[in-house]
Amino acid sequence: MIQVENEQIAGIPVLHISNSENTDKMLPTIIFYHGFTSQKELYLHYGYLLAQRGFRVILPDAKFHGERLLNANPEDQATYFWDVIEANIKEFSLIVNELINSGKTDSDRIGVGGVSMGAITSLGLLGQYEEIKVAVSLMGSAYYVDFAKELSKYAASQGLTFPYDVDERILALQKYDLTQNITKINNRPLLLWHGKKDDVVPFAYSEKLYQTLVEESLADNVKFVVDNNAKHKVSVEGMLEGVSFFEKFL
Repeated sequence: MIQVENEQIAGIPVLHISNSENTDKMLPTIIFYHGFTSQKELYLHYGYLLAQRGFRVILPDAKFHGERLLNANPEDQATYFWDVIEANIKEFSLIVNELINSGKTDSDRIGVGGVSMGAITSLGLLGQYEEIKVAVSLMGSAYYVDFAKELSKYAASQGLTFPYDVDERILALQKYDLTQNITKINNRPLLLWHGKKDDVVPFAYSEKLYQTLVEESLADNVKFVVDNNAKHKVSVEGMLEGVSFFEKFL
């Protein structure tokens, strides 16, 4: 039976999903991140499918989302979009360390994945933590600096103002931008899934990343899956691609 627990790990609200028969055992573990303006509960289907295959799955609520929404509105979430992603990246080690110390997570079998903002988070994490063995990006971008510039221009065109220096904020993203030091992928398995008609996170970012990895001879364990018809929504086939990828490599 698949067990879902709403709990806190390192003070972060999460859904903790596992097969009840193995819940107290040391398991390969996947931290899976939700999308922008969403929350952990809306990604339970990923957790269920992965737990069926023997994984421990942790679905955290991001800063200003879900149980951590506080008084934030969609404008606040947009204003502090990169702060949310940065918080995800910093909090990853807190979650994983607590799970390892409790004996519930195999430190040699840790994966990350996510959708949209969660996929962007996952690609940033891949460049920060060597202990990550597998990553799945569903509609993400590793090009933090380029995407941040694009988003800031769009926000300005919509009349959104920022209570901070935008150029300084973008500059600070360089340390999380995987493409600034592409060799950090270190031949780890990575799935890139993206809809060609995506009108939120441009498909071109995944395409460019894959082409760069191929040119740098870093794509041996990288799989690039294109959905020619999908917009900014993961298809059932895309979801199952992600699940199968974790099952194969983790």
